[in-house]
Amino acid sequence: MKFPHVTFSSSQAAASIGRSPRELSRAYAAGTLVRPRRGVYLPASEWLSGTGADRYAITTASLAVAAEPPPVLCRETALIAWGVPFARTPSHVHCRTSSRSRAGSVHPRGIYGNDAAALSAWSKIRHSRSLSLPTGFPDARHFWTPLETEDLRIPHLGLTLLVEPLDVAIADTIHRLPFAEAVVVADALIGPRGRYGVHRSLAEMRALAADLPTLSARARTSFIPDFADAGSESVGESFSRALMWELGFEAPRLQVWITKDGRRIARVDYLWEQIRLTGEFDGLQKYLRSGELSGKSAAEVVVEEKRREDEVRAAGYGMVRWVWSDLLEPTRFAAILQRAGVPRRSR
Repeated sequence: MKFPHVTFSSSQAAASIGRSPRELSRAYAAGTLVRPRRGVYLPASEWLSGTGADRYAITTASLAVAAEPPPVLCRETALIAWGVPFARTPSHVHCRTSSRSRAGSVHPRGIYGNDAAALSAWSKIRHSRSLSLPTGFPDARHFWTPLETEDLRIPHLGLTLLVEPLDVAIADTIHRLPFAEAVVVADALIGPRGRYGVHRSLAEMRALAADLPTLSARARTSFIPDFADAGSESVGESFSRALMWELGFEAPRLQVWITKDGRRIARVDYLWEQIRLTGEFDGLQKYLRSGELSGKSAAEVVVEEKRREDEVRAAGYGMVRWVWSDLLEPTRFAAILQRAGVPRRSR
């Protein structure tokens, strides 16, 4: 989990930073501070300027500001804290509670003390008028006392969170996820060690699935390690492949070199060899972070991609492309694959 650089303040520690609780309340009422959870504040600009994933990380980190020691992170939140990616930001911050009476969802109350001021700031950040502000993330408190925990230090925030061990988080989460999200998690875990900072072998994933406590959990999870593929290089690629399967299409080979006259000309995300069709997931990061990732401008990347596609087609292969918004509309994604001639799998 990447934690943005933000400046937390709390009612409890107000005196230590030279501010009174009343000053924090006034700044909150004026709209210069927001309150992601009770007693915890940060500048509205820092909350609004980030992405949804940033706000999720901020809400998670604020647990360590609100309580000492903080509750133990579990399930999806624990996996993200370990560095495991998800296709979608979870709807809740998952943590443990040792009290049955405190289990359940706890929604944040009054993130914004001044909606008009927050909307004005939000519209400037988005460069358009917006009628809705980013919502916060409720806590999902799950009853159970963890046998062991690990520290997750956030040096630049001066905070330490508690998190369940990785294997515990995997076992308690993967069978609860939708199929496509579970594939994203599994692909990331069995992929190269350096990609996300965590790794589990295929054998370890199968063992975790086999050791799940209920028959229904084992049944929901048994196919995931078999479908997982270490060749997937991004969340979007994994999510695409899983959605193809759910929509009834044949799974392609991943990261295949296309050759012409014995020379490698391009490596493609997907290949359906029997119909000589390649597929490409066009993630925005390829263009938005082109300078960081490849040292090239976005325009140069676009031209390079067009030249690459022309070479693939000249070698006798078709190509179908899609973007993230297509994946969020499965019917649209199915139509794209259907038009391209992607074969249906036999049921």
